[in-house]
Amino acid sequence: MHTRPWGHQIVWLMALVGWLGAAAAQNVPANTERSAVQWLQAIQNAARRLSYSGTVVQQIEGDVRVLRLVHYFDGHVSHARLHMLDGEQREFIRRADEVQCLIPSARRVVIERRPFATGFPALSAASAEEILQNYRLQIGPVDRVIDLECQVLMLNPRDALRYGYRLWVARDSGLLLRAQMLDERGHVVEQVAFTEVRIGEPIDRAQLKPSWSTEGWHVERIDARAVPIERLGWTLAVPEGFRPLSASWRRLARAGGGEAMQAVYSDGLATLSVFIETAREALPSGAGIARGSTHAFVRRVGDTLITVVGEVPPATVRKVALSAEARPSR
Repeated sequence: MHTRPWGHQIVWLMALVGWLGAAAAQNVPANTERSAVQWLQAIQNAARRLSYSGTVVQQIEGDVRVLRLVHYFDGHVSHARLHMLDGEQREFIRRADEVQCLIPSARRVVIERRPFATGFPALSAASAEEILQNYRLQIGPVDRVIDLECQVLMLNPRDALRYGYRLWVARDSGLLLRAQMLDERGHVVEQVAFTEVRIGEPIDRAQLKPSWSTEGWHVERIDARAVPIERLGWTLAVPEGFRPLSASWRRLARAGGGEAMQAVYSDGLATLSVFIETAREALPSGAGIARGSTHAFVRRVGDTLITVVGEVPPATVRKVALSAEARPSR
């Protein structure tokens, strides 16, 4: 699912063996002598190659959401099911890199392809080396989370354009059990954690099936193609370290919304989404919007609306939005 590690697109939570064993899955020493690269690899490998199930709690400002997560690795492919237990009924089913979002109230299934490691408890789809180009890893104390011994890790940003992260990693399995996003003052702006988890136990494949029959539901497939934003007639200056991931046409969720081109960028942990659409009078220009770690900035350029959204400081989305320029037609 998508993305951000734990933020503006909820599917970021779906990135989620036992037959391999924890040590085989990690292939690195199970102690604090791991290097920075080895710690990040341990987190990524555990999320992909362990089978586990548990309850996850996400807190954004005063909003708390509870989700049920089941992940199964069959030796070749990852399978996962994420069921949202609060708010509107919604469920995510993953097989390999295909994700289905089930929306029973609309009798709708949205299908798209996403890299596996794009959400808790996976850290990132990027390599450890790429992450460390933009963040410094600091090893903290040993702590406990849900009665499991954890190593605390800090990922400190190398500039003020992104947030930092505090991670609690199970020392035996390498599974990420708790994660916090921190602002420049070290305050927690968003967090997600297991409140209970079973690691390496047999998974009943029935737990991976949808909760509802989708017969007769409308099925929508999203094709996220790697199309440079310049082909749309625009140039954009994203912060150093952010690389383009995809570009696609997306249906807007708001009332009366049409379609917009969405370009997605990532620095290995944080993501930025840039939406380009025909301007609508009801939408504000030059406005900043915030929820937890996610910030957005809306800018009108002629008859076009540029919206930049990301789990980054507000100055970052504003800077990107103000950099957008229409390329003169030739």
